[in-house]
Order: sequence, then structure tokens, then C-alpha cells
Amino acid sequence: MRYWGYILLLITLIGCHKVTDKFVIEGDIPERTNSIATLRDIIVGVGGETIKDDVVVVGRVTSSDSEDNFYGSLVVEDERGAVEVVVGTSNLAATYPEGLNVALRLRGCYADYSRGVLQVGSEAPRYEYFRVGNLASPERVESVILRSSDVAPITPEIVDIADLDGSMCGRLVEVQGLELVDSSSIDTPEGEELGRSVWSGYSMFKDERGDSIAVYTREYARYAEHRIPMQRVNIVGILQHDKYREGEECFYLKMRYERDCTPY
Repeated sequence: MRYWGYILLLITLIGCHKVTDKFVIEGDIPERTNSIATLRDIIVGVGGETIKDDVVVVGRVTSSDSEDNFYGSLVVEDERGAVEVVVGTSNLAATYPEGLNVALRLRGCYADYSRGVLQVGSEAPRYEYFRVGNLASPERVESVILRSSDVAPITPEIVDIADLDGSMCGRLVEVQGLELVDSSSIDTPEGEELGRSVWSGYSMFKDERGDSIAVYTREYARYAEHRIPMQRVNIVGILQHDKYREGEECFYLKMRYERDCTPY
């Protein structure tokens, strides 16, 4: 009897171990009902509305707040589009690492555009500058963002500035052969040299064709006060669209961390 008791105990332990491993390895999430491009173009349209249908999109996390250039939100991208989820908390990279496959269950979320990027969250009070506010609670965050255990490397799409259009906003892209031509971090009228420029604020780059793209860096980013390289570089970032230093509108890149800038 004692022998059979040990065997039954062993079978029980093995069975429990298999169930646990299956849960960790598979990390099931719901199937998508729509692509993010459809969410952007058809379901949300011009923005400023609450999503009433049972919409589920699936994609991989492309942003990171590990160096504090992103705060309170994460960007999710599928094969054709991207959406930014406004969460409102820090240290998101620990819970939603880059490359993590997630499903977004969006019924009841408020959707609008900021800097050309489709955002989802809660409807912000009308006196707030941004129309999309933080999801209301940790429970709400967990009901909207459903995590899998599938994490895969992210390869940004290499693009030319001349080929960019608004539908690409929010996507992780790489622009190559860029040279710094202007920076809000120096005082040009005072004669400060461009070589003294740091990442904090607004920077303008041109490619070898002469086309321009900006980079925006939060003053709270860990590398904000580091010097911008003066040689030609490749820059990876989340694509946005906004005014440059209160002037004309242009496309922007928002880097995740300093190593998103590499020698050309």
C-alpha cells in the first residue's frame, strides 16, 4: 500500500507540473477581431469617441520606459498599424517588455489622436490638454491589456523620410543617414555651437537627400543631457507628427533609449 501511495503522489505532482508549465508556455490570449489599421481607419475614424463594440486587436509592444523617454503609456503594433495605450503608471517595461505579444480588449475605451498616434484609454476631462486619459484603475488596465508569454525580437521597418505618411504614426521605424542641423538645447543667437547640443528637447535632422525629420526627447529621459553625435547616424523611434519648435509640422521620432541612435 505504501508503495502505491508513493506512485499516486508522484503522478499527482507530475500532473500539476504539466498544467503549470502549459499555462506559462502558452499564455493564451483572445484572437483579434480587427487589425489595428482597421481600428484606426474605420472603427475610430477621426477620433474622439468611445469604442462600443467588442473590438480586440493583437500586436507586440514596441515602446519602452526603461530610460524614461516614455512615461505612462505603451505602444502596440501589428503588421499594419500601431496604437498607444494610456496607462498612467511607470516601470511598464518590467510588466510589458518589448516584443511581448498582447491582446487589447477595447470595448469601453475612449479613442482619439495625439501627435498623429491613435491613443486609447479613458476620456479625459475637457479642461485637460490631452483628450485621452489614463485607464481608471489597475483592474481596468488588466482587463484591457491581456498578456501572453510570447516575447520575440522587434525589427523596426527601415523607411525614407520622403515615403512617410500619417497612417504610419505610432509605428517603430528606422531612418538612416541622418545629420543634426538644429537643436532647441542651444542658444543660436548667443553663438553656441551645434556641437554642444544635447538630446533634451527638439532636434532636427536631415538625410542625404535633404529631407528633414525631428527627434523629441523628454527632459526626464536618462540620456537627456548627453551630447548628440555630430556624425551621420541611424535613429530608431516611434513615429509621430507635430509642430517643430512652434513652427511648421513635421514627422518626429521618439527614441526609446539612447542606443536607438547608432553610427551610420
